[in-house]
Amino acid sequence: MVEPTPSSGEVLTALLERVYVLNRLASTRTPGGHSPSYYRVLGLLTDHGSQRVGDLAAAAHMSQPGMTKTINLLVDQGFATRSHDPDDSRVTLVTITDAGREQIRTRAEEIVDRLLTDVEPLSESERRTLQETVRILESRIPGASAPHERDR
Repeated sequence: MVEPTPSSGEVLTALLERVYVLNRLASTRTPGGHSPSYYRVLGLLTDHGSQRVGDLAAAAHMSQPGMTKTINLLVDQGFATRSHDPDDSRVTLVTITDAGREQIRTRAEEIVDRLLTDVEPLSESERRTLQETVRILESRIPGASAPHERDR
């Protein structure tokens, strides 16, 4: 019996649920010593460059005081810097440092290493199917491509 074709909403729901599970597995299998919001902020700075504190808080779904605390930690550890916006000296911009980029790259490698055992048994055909899924999402969803691919 042929299964009915799921609606776009059903496919998106299933995909989001699996991404959520992957994120939880990454979090539990690779404890990084910091909260997920810490890595989210580094990721946002990597993807979008220098950001205003308020914009970072909104993008990370954090309160401004919570974002300030996270930024203080990142700055203290040398993973980010603060500077004044050249267009408005009242505004503070946060910028990721090379050490911050290395931190997020290392974290991503740790996560891949820990989750690889679940993916390695996939057949070549299954890997191609997943890669095609990634390609489709990148072509249909604005901002879904990897940062290094958007810069090309």
